[in-house]
Amino acid sequence: GTHVKLLSGSASSSVNHNFQNFMDTSKYNSYMVQFSKVTGLSGNDLNFQFIADTTVLSGSHYWHAHHGRRSTDNEFVNYGEQQSQAPLGTSLDAASDVRGSYLLHIYNNPNSENFGNSVFGKNWGYRSNYGDYIYTSFAIGYNNSHNVTGFKVNASGNDATTFDYAIYGIAK
Repeated sequence: GTHVKLLSGSASSSVNHNFQNFMDTSKYNSYMVQFSKVTGLSGNDLNFQFIADTTVLSGSHYWHAHHGRRSTDNEFVNYGEQQSQAPLGTSLDAASDVRGSYLLHIYNNPNSENFGNSVFGKNWGYRSNYGDYIYTSFAIGYNNSHNVTGFKVNASGNDATTFDYAIYGIAK
């Protein structure tokens, strides 16, 4: 289908970034999201939660799995079940000179349990405590029924994360 740009801009100086009320299941059932020039993570995760209307869905319904590689060829795996949010890939430093990047695909199947709303994607960037570059593929499932209308990202810890973003609807 056709990609239609729904939102774009810059998010600045806030730990929480809400992208609300852009999901329209009459036109789109999946979305592509790009975060670029991500700064300020200081080795922490960028976390994801769905939003229904204006309510952040923070119950223990998130499941995730990540698999990645470091530039030193070390492999790493991360996973979790019944969490209140899910990390988008692995932690990055995302300092001004080593910015991070994220590309994710969101599938929205409203009012469906059994992971009807899900996310999969990739993130990459530098991680100073490893001393190398990392790349991760990840999947997130939300196991509860809600009419999802958007999502929230927030950095773990109190990092002030800034980034550029573009969100596209993929036409049915």
